[in-house]
Amino acid sequence: MNDLEFINDINDTSEMKVVNRDTVPYIEMTGFTAPGIRHGFSTRLGGVSVGIFRSLNLATNLDDDRESVMENYRRIGKSIGIDSSRISCPNQVHKTNILIAEEKDAGDGITRSLTHFEIDAQITNVKNLPLIVFGADCVPLLFHDPVNGVIASAHAGWRGTTLGIAGKVIRKMAELYGSDPSDIKVAIGPSIGIENYEVDKTVIDAIDAAIVDAAQRSDIYYEKTNGKYQLSLWNANTALLMADGVLREHIYCSGLCTMKYHDVFFSHRFTNGKRGLNAGIISLI
Repeated sequence: MNDLEFINDINDTSEMKVVNRDTVPYIEMTGFTAPGIRHGFSTRLGGVSVGIFRSLNLATNLDDDRESVMENYRRIGKSIGIDSSRISCPNQVHKTNILIAEEKDAGDGITRSLTHFEIDAQITNVKNLPLIVFGADCVPLLFHDPVNGVIASAHAGWRGTTLGIAGKVIRKMAELYGSDPSDIKVAIGPSIGIENYEVDKTVIDAIDAAIVDAAQRSDIYYEKTNGKYQLSLWNANTALLMADGVLREHIYCSGLCTMKYHDVFFSHRFTNGKRGLNAGIISLI
C-alpha cells in the first residue's frame, strides 16, 4: 500500500479523516472535533526533511537541519490552522510532570531555546497557545474540556501509561479549572498497536499494578509461547481514563499503528531509533 492508498483508505472511515491530504496531511478525530479548538496528528508526509527524517519531522532535538524542521512546523501549522511560532513544546522523559502553560510559554522550544524540562504533559486555558506532544510509537493523548475551555496533551509510553499520566492530567484539570471528567474528551493518536508491540514481564507487571480490574487485562495484553507479551497501550490508557471518570464514548482512538504504517508515520521500533518524530497538536481558538 502506497502513501496515497493509505490516506484514501483511512479518509473513508467514520472515526477519523485526513485533512489536506494533497499538501500537508494530518489526522483529525471526527468525534473529538468541536467548536473552539483545532487539533491534528501529523504524518511524516508533506515536509522538507531528508534522509531518516523524511519528510515532516517535528523533532527539534535530533540531528535534522534546524531550518528544515522550522519549515515543517510552518507547514503543519498552516495546515491545521494554528500559529506554529506559538507552540509550547515539552521535554519528554517518560515521567508524569505536568506544565500549566501560560502566555509566557508561547513559542518555548520553537522561537527560543527550550526551557520546559522533564515535562510529559501540558494543560492550558489560554487561547491560541498550541500544545504539542511527540511520539514515534508512544501514545500521544489530546484532551478537551468543552465546558470550561481547557485543553491538554500528554505523552504515554508504557512507563507514562503505567505511572498514570492520563489520570493525572484529568485530575489536574479538575483541580485547577473545575473540569468534570465526564465532560472531558480524549483523542488517542497514531502509535504502536498490539500486533507490533512485544514486551517482557517487567512491563506486564507494571500494567498489572496500574490496572486494578483484572477482568480488563484480557483486552490489554496476551501472553505468547515465547514468554513475551503483546500489549495494547490504546486499551490500557482507555481503561485508566475510564477509571478516572472519562466516559467511554468520549474516548476516540485512531487505531493507526505507527509500526505497521511506517511509511506514513515515524516508528522507533521499525527503524531501531533512526527516525524523526510525529506529533499531536491542539489549540484553543
